[in-house]
Amino acid sequence: MDRVIQARAAPPDGRGRRFLPPEAPLAMPPQPLRGAAAHARRDNPSRPAPTRPRGLALRRALVFGATVAATVAAGFQMYKVFDVGGLTVLESIVLALFVVLFAWISLSCVSACVGFVLELLGPARALGIDPSGPLPAVPTTNALLLPTYNEDPRRLMARLQATYESVAATGRGERFDFFVLSDTTDPDIWIGEEQAYLELLARIGSDRVFYRHRADNVGRKAGNIAEWISRFGGRYAHMIVLDADSLMTARRSCA
Repeated sequence: MDRVIQARAAPPDGRGRRFLPPEAPLAMPPQPLRGAAAHARRDNPSRPAPTRPRGLALRRALVFGATVAATVAAGFQMYKVFDVGGLTVLESIVLALFVVLFAWISLSCVSACVGFVLELLGPARALGIDPSGPLPAVPTTNALLLPTYNEDPRRLMARLQATYESVAATGRGERFDFFVLSDTTDPDIWIGEEQAYLELLARIGSDRVFYRHRADNVGRKAGNIAEWISRFGGRYAHMIVLDADSLMTARRSCA
């Protein structure tokens, strides 16, 4: 399934570094999203119920209610503009498109306003972690995954290097392995990924940064992550999934 770079047992420097760690399979059975939490608790009664923010129903009612109210008000005003001489077929189509697009914009605006208010009230600390305090201990081995699909290899590896160096600077680098999970289909970008990865290894000199390219990107990003779990997930207690254009500092990674 993996091509070229996985097949080589060691990079050109001959130091015996592998491009992928030994496999540690972990079952990844497909599960329905509908009622998944209820099924999990039924199969394992000792498992605690999933946590959710307090007042979630009220929050949703506020966001969607404000969106609907704003859309109705704006749609009515636009209707009054068009109804001066009676609605034509074309005006009705324009009015319908206006309502749909205004609802979309209104939902984004309301969500942004709610987020702004919450930010003014202070960051939520539902996990009990003080972002300004010292980093907690990291007793387990964890994986940081960067799925990529036809992204700029240089930018991708630069962000990965910045994240890796930030984590290493905390003294907890041995608790994290980094994986670039490529689903790239463009041959030129794929070759560029391999070259940029080898250059990254030469710069950081680490054996905790790995690269895997799938020959067949079944399931796209979800399938990419599922395939990694089924092959390597048994080695890690937790995983953090980033986008190819994401950048995470050590404080967020280790917390």
